[in-house]
Amino acid sequence: QWAHLQIPNGQVAQSSWKENTMTRMPCMACNVKLCINDCIQFGEVQFYVQMNLNGAVKTLALVSLYLAPDYELLQESYNTLYSCTHQGNEVLVVVEVFAIQAAIAMSPIS
Repeated sequence: QWAHLQIPNGQVAQSSWKENTMTRMPCMACNVKLCINDCIQFGEVQFYVQMNLNGAVKTLALVSLYLAPDYELLQESYNTLYSCTHQGNEVLVVVEVFAIQAAIAMSPIS
């Protein structure tokens, strides 16, 4: 398992695996923008791992997906504020790291 990974755009995407054990606080740098089946989604990376699948080494990420953004808030903010609900361990997916497009901030909104 790895705690962080440099993605193709040069950013370093963290994972909550190491951050949560060190700080016991939510990991703000663990959130990423993904492209899964040609759909943009947002999630929190739990950890990264390399596996040998069918003779090929694959680098994968276990990601907890957020719900889709609040459409009304997105429209009112002229598509600048994406407010998403964290689903925790309810929706976990394994993706190749090439699906990760960017590290993003996902700050709590009260």
